[in-house]
Amino acid sequence: MRTSISVLIVALLTIEGHAAKPASIVGKWRFPAETCDQAIRIGPMSLDSEDVACRFTSVKRVGATVTWQGNCDDAEGGSSETVIASEVNGRLTIRYAKGGNVLEGLLRCPN
Repeated sequence: MRTSISVLIVALLTIEGHAAKPASIVGKWRFPAETCDQAIRIGPMSLDSEDVACRFTSVKRVGATVTWQGNCDDAEGGSSETVIASEVNGRLTIRYAKGGNVLEGLLRCPN
């Protein structure tokens, strides 16, 4: 009986742990007024849009917030950058720590 209860507790904790894990933000994200053709493309270690291309050397996730560090190239050239992305209620916000740009309210594009 004790073994059955122990197995049940472990199973419930495992299910709870998986249910609490936030969804990946990898994919295409767009501003509400734009189409998915103009979307920002997020990969596990990259971020690309019409204005910027970033390649990251490290990634860290805490809850629904992902922090990347690497290099971003834009019209002004390339530089090291820390990019922080947070998803809240299906909307993504991307912050460029050094550059100061903030992109808010992005919606996920269907696959």
